[in-house]
Amino acid sequence: MTDKRAVRRAMRARRMALTECARAQAAQDVAGRILAWPVYRAARTVFAYVAARGELDLGPVLCDVLASGRTLLLPRCEADGAMTARRVQTLDELAPGTWGLDEPGPDAPVCAPGRIDLALVPGVAFGRDGVRVGQGGGYYDRYLPGLRGVAAGIGYDFQIVDGLQASAHDVPVAFVATPGGIIRCGQE
Repeated sequence: MTDKRAVRRAMRARRMALTECARAQAAQDVAGRILAWPVYRAARTVFAYVAARGELDLGPVLCDVLASGRTLLLPRCEADGAMTARRVQTLDELAPGTWGLDEPGPDAPVCAPGRIDLALVPGVAFGRDGVRVGQGGGYYDRYLPGLRGVAAGIGYDFQIVDGLQASAHDVPVAFVATPGGIIRCGQE
Protein backbone atom coordinates (compact mmCIF):
# COMPACT_ATOMS: atom_id res chain seq x y z
CA MET A 1 0.00 0.00 0.00
CA THR A 2 2.02 2.97 -1.24
CA ASP A 3 -0.54 5.56 -2.37
CA LYS A 4 -0.54 8.07 0.50
CA ARG A 5 -4.17 9.07 -0.03
CA ALA A 6 -5.26 5.44 0.16
CA VAL A 7 -3.08 4.87 3.23
CA ARG A 8 -4.53 7.93 4.96
CA ARG A 9 -8.09 6.88 4.16
CA ALA A 10 -7.55 3.28 5.36
CA MET A 11 -5.68 4.20 8.55
CA ARG A 12 -8.11 6.95 9.53
CA ALA A 13 -11.02 4.55 9.07
CA ARG A 14 -9.29 1.90 11.22
CA ARG A 15 -8.53 4.43 13.96
CA MET A 16 -12.09 5.72 14.03
CA ALA A 17 -13.49 2.17 14.07
CA LEU A 18 -11.77 1.39 17.37
CA THR A 19 -13.98 1.26 20.43
CA GLU A 20 -13.36 3.71 23.27
CA CYS A 21 -12.20 0.75 25.35
CA ALA A 22 -9.68 -0.33 22.70
CA ARG A 23 -8.40 3.25 22.35
CA ALA A 24 -8.02 3.60 26.11
CA GLN A 25 -6.14 0.30 26.40
CA ALA A 26 -3.82 1.21 23.51
CA ALA A 27 -3.15 4.62 25.07
CA GLN A 28 -2.35 3.02 28.42
CA ASP A 29 -0.02 0.50 26.77
CA VAL A 30 1.89 3.04 24.67
CA ALA A 31 2.18 5.43 27.62
CA GLY A 32 3.67 2.64 29.73
CA ARG A 33 6.24 1.92 27.04
CA ILE A 34 7.18 5.58 26.63
CA LEU A 35 7.37 6.27 30.37
CA ALA A 36 9.81 3.36 30.81
CA TRP A 37 11.88 4.21 27.70
CA PRO A 38 15.40 5.46 28.54
CA VAL A 39 15.28 8.02 25.70
CA TYR A 40 12.16 9.55 27.25
CA ARG A 41 13.54 9.36 30.81
CA ALA A 42 16.67 11.29 29.71
CA ALA A 43 14.77 14.00 27.81
CA ARG A 44 14.54 17.37 29.54
CA THR A 45 12.46 19.05 26.81
CA VAL A 46 9.64 17.00 25.26
CA PHE A 47 7.57 18.08 22.26
CA ALA A 48 4.35 16.08 22.05
CA TYR A 49 0.77 16.49 20.81
CA VAL A 50 -2.79 16.47 22.07
CA ALA A 51 -4.67 13.57 20.48
CA ALA A 52 -7.44 14.29 17.98
CA ARG A 53 -9.41 12.27 15.44
CA GLY A 54 -8.62 8.87 16.93
CA GLU A 55 -4.89 9.46 17.48
CA LEU A 56 -3.25 7.69 20.40
CA ASP A 57 -3.82 9.74 23.53
CA LEU A 58 -0.56 10.71 25.27
CA GLY A 59 -2.30 12.22 28.32
CA PRO A 60 -0.33 10.21 30.90
CA VAL A 61 2.95 11.14 29.19
CA LEU A 62 2.03 14.84 29.05
CA CYS A 63 1.13 14.77 32.75
CA ASP A 64 4.38 12.98 33.61
CA VAL A 65 6.48 15.59 31.80
CA LEU A 66 4.73 18.36 33.73
CA ALA A 67 4.83 16.54 37.08
CA SER A 68 8.55 15.83 36.73
CA GLY A 69 9.37 19.51 36.20
CA ARG A 70 10.57 19.03 32.66
CA THR A 71 9.61 21.26 29.75
CA LEU A 72 6.46 20.25 27.83
CA LEU A 73 5.99 21.73 24.38
CA LEU A 74 2.86 21.36 22.30
CA PRO A 75 2.26 22.38 18.68
CA ARG A 76 0.51 25.52 17.57
CA CYS A 77 -0.42 25.96 13.91
CA GLU A 78 0.31 29.54 12.91
CA ALA A 79 -1.49 31.71 10.35
CA ASP A 80 1.43 31.47 7.92
CA GLY A 81 1.15 27.68 7.66
CA ALA A 82 4.07 27.06 10.00
CA MET A 83 3.97 25.14 13.25
CA THR A 84 5.64 26.29 16.45
CA ALA A 85 6.42 24.36 19.63
CA ARG A 86 5.05 26.29 22.61
CA ARG A 87 5.71 25.70 26.27
CA VAL A 88 2.79 24.93 28.54
CA GLN A 89 2.73 24.78 32.33
CA THR A 90 -0.65 23.04 32.50
CA LEU A 91 -3.01 21.38 30.03
CA ASP A 92 -5.72 23.81 31.15
CA GLU A 93 -3.96 26.47 29.03
CA LEU A 94 -5.07 24.81 25.79
CA ALA A 95 -7.91 26.09 23.63
CA PRO A 96 -9.24 25.17 20.18
CA GLY A 97 -7.07 26.73 17.51
CA THR A 98 -6.41 26.15 13.83
CA TRP A 99 -8.22 23.06 12.54
CA GLY A 100 -10.20 22.94 15.81
CA LEU A 101 -7.34 21.25 17.64
CA ASP A 102 -6.48 22.04 21.26
CA GLU A 103 -3.27 24.04 21.27
CA PRO A 104 -1.35 26.59 23.33
CA GLY A 105 -2.32 30.24 23.04
CA PRO A 106 -0.43 32.83 21.00
CA ASP A 107 1.33 34.17 24.11
CA ALA A 108 2.80 30.81 25.17
CA PRO A 109 6.62 30.86 24.90
CA VAL A 110 8.07 29.45 21.67
CA CYS A 111 10.90 26.92 21.79
CA ALA A 112 13.22 26.40 18.83
CA PRO A 113 13.38 22.86 17.43
CA GLY A 114 17.11 22.76 18.17
CA ARG A 115 16.36 22.82 21.91
CA ILE A 116 14.06 19.78 21.88
CA ASP A 117 15.40 16.49 23.24
CA LEU A 118 12.47 14.27 22.21
CA ALA A 119 9.61 14.86 19.77
CA LEU A 120 6.63 12.49 20.01
CA VAL A 121 5.11 12.81 16.56
CA PRO A 122 1.64 11.74 15.43
CA GLY A 123 1.02 10.18 12.04
CA VAL A 124 -1.44 8.05 10.13
CA ALA A 125 1.11 5.42 9.11
CA PHE A 126 4.77 4.57 9.67
CA GLY A 127 7.27 2.31 7.97
CA ARG A 128 9.83 0.28 9.87
CA ASP A 129 12.43 2.35 8.03
CA GLY A 130 11.12 5.57 9.60
CA VAL A 131 8.89 6.78 6.76
CA ARG A 132 6.02 8.77 8.25
CA VAL A 133 2.73 9.56 6.56
CA GLY A 134 1.09 12.50 8.30
CA GLN A 135 -2.28 14.17 7.90
CA GLY A 136 -1.19 15.79 4.65
CA GLY A 137 -0.61 19.40 5.73
CA GLY A 138 3.19 19.09 5.92
CA TYR A 139 3.43 20.86 9.29
CA TYR A 140 5.76 18.27 10.86
CA ASP A 141 7.78 17.82 7.66
CA ARG A 142 8.51 21.56 7.71
CA TYR A 143 9.23 21.61 11.44
CA LEU A 144 11.32 18.50 12.07
CA PRO A 145 14.41 19.29 9.94
CA GLY A 146 15.58 21.70 12.65
CA LEU A 147 15.17 19.11 15.42
CA ARG A 148 18.37 18.32 17.31
CA GLY A 149 16.87 15.55 19.42
CA VAL A 150 15.10 12.28 18.68
CA ALA A 151 11.85 12.08 16.69
CA ALA A 152 9.59 9.16 17.59
CA GLY A 153 6.38 8.41 15.73
CA ILE A 154 3.37 7.41 17.83
CA GLY A 155 0.73 5.05 16.48
CA TYR A 156 -1.31 1.92 16.89
CA ASP A 157 0.29 -1.40 15.94
CA PHE A 158 -1.76 -1.53 12.73
CA GLN A 159 -0.29 1.80 11.64
CA ILE A 160 3.02 0.10 10.88
CA VAL A 161 2.70 -0.39 7.12
CA ASP A 162 5.09 -2.13 4.75
CA GLY A 163 5.94 -0.55 1.42
CA LEU A 164 5.45 3.12 2.27
CA GLN A 165 7.27 5.40 -0.14
CA ALA A 166 8.87 8.58 1.11
CA SER A 167 8.47 11.80 -0.84
CA ALA A 168 11.40 14.19 -1.15
CA HIS A 169 9.98 16.47 1.57
CA ASP A 170 9.17 13.68 4.06
CA VAL A 171 11.18 13.71 7.28
CA PRO A 172 11.69 10.25 8.79
CA VAL A 173 11.41 9.34 12.47
CA ALA A 174 14.11 7.42 14.32
CA PHE A 175 11.68 5.32 16.37
CA VAL A 176 8.03 4.32 16.30
CA ALA A 177 6.23 3.70 19.59
CA THR A 178 3.11 1.55 19.50
CA PRO A 179 1.21 -0.35 22.20
CA GLY A 180 3.21 -3.42 21.15
CA GLY A 181 6.66 -1.88 21.59
CA ILE A 182 9.16 0.72 20.52
CA ILE A 183 10.79 0.05 17.16
CA ARG A 184 14.16 1.50 16.26
CA CYS A 185 13.63 2.37 12.62
CA GLY A 186 15.84 0.65 10.09
CA GLN A 187 16.51 -2.25 12.48
CA GLU A 188 14.39 -5.37 12.69
